[in-house]
Amino acid sequence: MRLAFIGTGSMGSALLAGVIAGGCDPADIIATTHSAASARALAAEHGIRTIAVAEDSAANRRAASGADYVFLGVKPWAIKDTAAEVGAELGAEAVLVSMAAGITLEQLAASAGHEAVVRIMPNTPSRIGCGVISVSPAEAVAAAQVAPLTALLAGAGQVFELDEELIPAMTGISGSGVAYFFLLAEEMVRAGTAMGLDAETAAAMVVKTAEGAGRLLAADPDPAALRQAVTSKGGTTHAAITTFQDAGFAALVERAAQAAGQRAIAMAEEY
Repeated sequence: MRLAFIGTGSMGSALLAGVIAGGCDPADIIATTHSAASARALAAEHGIRTIAVAEDSAANRRAASGADYVFLGVKPWAIKDTAAEVGAELGAEAVLVSMAAGITLEQLAASAGHEAVVRIMPNTPSRIGCGVISVSPAEAVAAAQVAPLTALLAGAGQVFELDEELIPAMTGISGSGVAYFFLLAEEMVRAGTAMGLDAETAAAMVVKTAEGAGRLLAADPDPAALRQAVTSKGGTTHAAITTFQDAGFAALVERAAQAAGQRAIAMAEEY
């Protein structure tokens, strides 16, 4: 199974790393990047063949030619043009896979002139095999084409097959959601230093706290029960949780997730 990664930026490279870690042979992968330097770095890191668009204007077309699955990792504003560029190189059984927020299956198929298109939404922990990846195939994509793709992506994390209309929800809680945890960690470090800890110690404490909480949640996926287990009435945790709740934390999280999802919908109209 030959794979092509077109435009291997931060998300594309994260998914690429996860796919290889999951057992995909690097010899079966070709990738394009903009600059020669980034192409060399990607080749050195993963042992794959790379082509720089800056050195070869036909790089994307060459990479897509003969590939079974072509992953588009360019920015959303460039997806339609890139899909049109590589569309003519796609074989009849090839599947074009977009990881861009906001670009619909209909828009993708029309741009590429190719009906077998799939939208995926990975997040950055895919790099270490702990990602969340949604898969939304067009009707023209056969189950026999979706199954190998799902198995391939499973090396990068947990895969969820979703109807396209649910992608904004996935974006709001998982695609963008990783950054919410990073923001909380960032502010916890800041709070720790404000209370007298040095920055290095505060950061180490927050990292280990996040790791421990994640592992507990993975073992027992009931966040409410886990929270209640450490929230004794009148205790220190209760004081903190009450502060969050009094400030409207639940509503704020929902508003943030909705904002991310609505932005994904709006992008389809902009691009």
